[in-house]
Amino acid sequence: MKIQILQENLNKGLGVASRSISSKVQLPILANVLIKTDQNRLKISATNLETGVSLWLGGKVEEEGEITVPARILTEIVSSLPAEKIDLLVNENSLKISCEGFSANINGISASEFPKLPVYSPESLFVLPAEKLSEAINQVAFAAASDDGRPVLTGVLFKIQGKTLSMVATDGYRLSLKTIELDSPVKEEVKLLLPARTLMEVSKIISEEKAEKGLTLQMGFTKEQNQVVFVFPEMELFSRVIEGEFPDYEKIIPENSETKVILDKESLARAVKLVSIFARESANIVKMNFKDSFLEMSANSPQVGENKNQIEVSIEGEGGEIAFNYRFLQGFLGAVTGKDISFSMTGSLNPGVFKIAQDESFLHVIMPVRLQTE
Repeated sequence: MKIQILQENLNKGLGVASRSISSKVQLPILANVLIKTDQNRLKISATNLETGVSLWLGGKVEEEGEITVPARILTEIVSSLPAEKIDLLVNENSLKISCEGFSANINGISASEFPKLPVYSPESLFVLPAEKLSEAINQVAFAAASDDGRPVLTGVLFKIQGKTLSMVATDGYRLSLKTIELDSPVKEEVKLLLPARTLMEVSKIISEEKAEKGLTLQMGFTKEQNQVVFVFPEMELFSRVIEGEFPDYEKIIPENSETKVILDKESLARAVKLVSIFARESANIVKMNFKDSFLEMSANSPQVGENKNQIEVSIEGEGGEIAFNYRFLQGFLGAVTGKDISFSMTGSLNPGVFKIAQDESFLHVIMPVRLQTE
């Protein structure tokens, strides 16, 4: 293989591909990226066996070929080179990188040992609205579990019926649900459990490609291999589907509430940040007391002391007191946009429901903390 390519293009491509490589690899080949010529372009592929990515870069191909080399070393070298043309030359199982005043040889592994990425049928593809999807992922995926103890909780339930896409994630302590409308209906109903990490990567790619007006994103799947694919211009992201039964999340969402509150998001975020200073010394617990058009937030730590702050709110109903882990409140507030937050509760022991005011497409449920006085 012999190819000439711009440093900035190769650097960007390696940056994206490297995110699909695990820091703890079971097989040496999984620490490598596959680079090969493909129809007068350079194709870069990487996988951690859960997700995989292939992307294509423009270049001047003089000889066809392929090789795999350690991703970390190649990325470090390319990112340190000046923004000019780079020559790549494969000689048996070695890759030579050269540009003006620099050359290096990296030992590689034969491309034949690289895992085969799944093949999908173009007929299975359907279009997703890229920016709407990115916003939905950011409002949902953070609520998935990061601990692999229960694999189904590390995923996001991805459901499409007609023109409606619903996404749900829960770690057992909180739950996020977001619904978006597609531009055109999907012929067959789709119900998949996808790794939250995969969807976060999809959102990141959308953000990086936002400069391209009219960014198209398609999704398809290969039932036989239990894989899905997200297809971008010049890029494909593959992911396994998580097996298992997702919890019956609809039972977790309260149908009615005794108290409904409208809060200013920025005021609430500031109040949570202030009480967190004391709460983190006492199991992260903050108390919220709704009374007489005010929310009083407080935290108490025997070692540090206690603090309270008060913000004006609009209350309908009985009011009352409820306690949460402040980290869950911050997670929710960091994931949503909008000026006002809607909060509903029924007593101190039932889940609290948070929404963006005037937006019925999203809700977030947080389980309360039982206080010792109860």
